[in-house]
Amino acid sequence: MTDIVDVIRAVSELVERVFGAPPITKDITEGFDRPCTYVQPTLMQTSLEGGLRHDSYSIEIIRFGPRTRDGWLGLLEAQASLAETLENPIPISSTFFLYPEEVDFDLRRNEMTLITSFDVDIFQIRPEIDVTKEFMEEITIRKD
Repeated sequence: MTDIVDVIRAVSELVERVFGAPPITKDITEGFDRPCTYVQPTLMQTSLEGGLRHDSYSIEIIRFGPRTRDGWLGLLEAQASLAETLENPIPISSTFFLYPEEVDFDLRRNEMTLITSFDVDIFQIRPEIDVTKEFMEEITIRKD
């Protein structure tokens, strides 16, 4: 089944295509060189609906620009590139795609950052339960 790790990998590949470099993997508090990009999930919910598993994820792509006048221009160009790219499905595999919904952009000039956030909903058929195995309440404990 597709999970949050698959989603982060797919978004990371998208970031690498758009910016020419993979996202940083350090924690933001560890420090980093600018320009760079960071990908993080901000909300993860899973529910079961009939025979389907419904996963909802909120993802943030944070682009850190250099603290220069050209850095601001670079963030504006990054916003335009991401807006165009996120209009298309994000491939996870050859047969499974993510469709970003409610894409928001938050440009912060004083921090020289662009925060792009979007939601993804994934519906998957739950795997069949193996009926040949006994359920927990039916197992008898043997004492030898």
